[in-house]
Amino acid sequence: MDASSSSSSVPQPLLPPPPSAMQAFTQIRTFTVHGGKEIDVVYTNEEETMSKYLKMYAQWYAEEEENKFVGLDLEYTREDPNHEEDNYLAVVQLSMRNHVLVCHYSWTNGECPALRSFLQNQGIVFCTVDKRADFIKLYYEKIIIPRENWIDIQEFVNVKGLNERGKLMRDGMASLATSILDESYSEMKSKFPRERHNYWEERPLSDLNLEYAAKDAYVSYQLYVKIWFFLRYLVFCPGCKKEDTLRGHLCAKCNKAEIEVERAQKNAAAEIARLNAELASVQAELARLKAPASSDNTQQTSPPHGKRRKMNDEQWLESSDAPKSSDYWQNLRKSWTGDEQKSDDPWTTEMSDQQSPKSDNPWLTKPGNY
Repeated sequence: MDASSSSSSVPQPLLPPPPSAMQAFTQIRTFTVHGGKEIDVVYTNEEETMSKYLKMYAQWYAEEEENKFVGLDLEYTREDPNHEEDNYLAVVQLSMRNHVLVCHYSWTNGECPALRSFLQNQGIVFCTVDKRADFIKLYYEKIIIPRENWIDIQEFVNVKGLNERGKLMRDGMASLATSILDESYSEMKSKFPRERHNYWEERPLSDLNLEYAAKDAYVSYQLYVKIWFFLRYLVFCPGCKKEDTLRGHLCAKCNKAEIEVERAQKNAAAEIARLNAELASVQAELARLKAPASSDNTQQTSPPHGKRRKMNDEQWLESSDAPKSSDYWQNLRKSWTGDEQKSDDPWTTEMSDQQSPKSDNPWLTKPGNY
């Protein structure tokens, strides 16, 4: 039922379109956002078109180094005034860089395999302002984004402060965008008539609704671009970039790894110092062995054993202070020939049988005298 034909001032809920009415359509538009910047918007319900641009987003995501996330926003069908039926998912908006993809989900057959895979099976991180209701609507469509891959910006930033009860007030997209991006977003919600939220199942979307949907996704992405710059230094671990309650300090895993690295470096330095000391000792010993003998060293009277074996006795006697053999035998000869004074030594005096006195010593008696 069309809203203009309703007798009530409140538009009546529209039924999901029949499969025969699922006509494919795609629009490419351009809208101007804060700072005079223009964004490209693709509005479609075609599976082929969605698959094409989602592959482009996946490639951008793989190439991205700093802003590795995708802005996500959802719009729902109008609420039942009698609260007898729940509203359902109507539009899915995705944004990355200066591009927005608006998928009119309520005008598809509900399958959308490319969109389902992109949301829950590729490990892509999404950022949203207030995901509580979005989680429920996706759950009804059997689409579950892993919790660790879905960031709620409201959980990181608060600009409204405390209410009169002393509790934090949750910030809406307009208040966050006004404080963080640009003051022009202060009228972001007021310029969009409240009743226009009842026409998200309308096909095609009006220019007003399409522009609002595109800006919602783009602002979600740009908000986290700005916030991420601070979060990476204030909230996340500088090592692994995972959230850490110590705000900027290394998490336990990275801290342990850093301690191990420091310990290994100290052990390596100690080992290098030990090896250098050992090398210096060896070099000093080699230098001592190569140095010539000092002049004040006294010559040894007895040569080394190896050197002495290469000499005969005569050579050794000549090179030492020992008595010379020629003098020794000359003196001995003189004592036997009587050239010198007789000695009382029986071994150095030649005695005859008549001259030598009788002795009981058998060594001094000739054999014939026994």
